[in-house]
Amino acid sequence: MERVSRNALLAIALVISSGCGQAGSGLPSQSPPPGDGQSATAAPAQESCGETADKVTQHARQPEIRSVTMQGQCTLVSIETTLGDGESSTAKKICDSAAEVAYSGDTNSISVQGRSGKELSVGIAGAKCLAQP
Repeated sequence: MERVSRNALLAIALVISSGCGQAGSGLPSQSPPPGDGQSATAAPAQESCGETADKVTQHARQPEIRSVTMQGQCTLVSIETTLGDGESSTAKKICDSAAEVAYSGDTNSISVQGRSGKELSVGIAGAKCLAQP
């Protein structure tokens, strides 16, 4: 008899711990907030992020620029170019031009990469761009 009562207690404990019970018992379920999952402030931040990329694209017009994108929650302007690894002085000129309009909102750095993906020039807010060796 003692063995049956242990098994019964074990079965009851398993049912309770597995959440099998009546509707409404246990912890309340957490439903996602209404909408598409983005907060009301996410859209304006993304818009200003895109505006920064557009401003840099328009201002730093150079035939070597392949794309201008924002990364890291709009903190980094990433400029991809067709420049070779030895053209860091041209990359610095692109960085300097981008720096004239890029530092607004959360944007605090610029990276210019060559066609190989190597970073050729970098800039941070409040300082001049540097050419990488």
